[in-house]
Amino acid sequence: MSFNPFHQHLIVKGKFKSPTKSVEVLNKWLIDLVHKVDMEVLAGPNSVYCDHPGNEGITGTIVLSTSHASIHMWDSKLPGLFQFDIYSCKPFESSTVLSHLDQFKMSEYEFINLDRNDKMFIKDHGSSEAI
Repeated sequence: MSFNPFHQHLIVKGKFKSPTKSVEVLNKWLIDLVHKVDMEVLAGPNSVYCDHPGNEGITGTIVLSTSHASIHMWDSKLPGLFQFDIYSCKPFESSTVLSHLDQFKMSEYEFINLDRNDKMFIKDHGSSEAI
């Protein structure tokens, strides 16, 4: 069986009404995301909470057999800011990922989906409203 990579990178920035502070919740969220986009966990997930003043929030990463996903959530103000990306050489649907992100109740977001095969170009992009 041969593998024909398709290089795709989705980047999402937004705000959550209910950002988590729980390492266990974020780790489960990352594993569930991998299953929803029909990929395989290679390592992780690994999530940590930072309580440094002005930078309070949680970061989670997971290594895929086809690359990685990561999220950073800041929760000192509500709605909390988040930054997310998933890069994979296996195609996936932006809508599936956006729906999964909404588990933390997105109040607004914007995204860009890059096709990084031969030359980089924007495959699609969108937003709920201005960030």
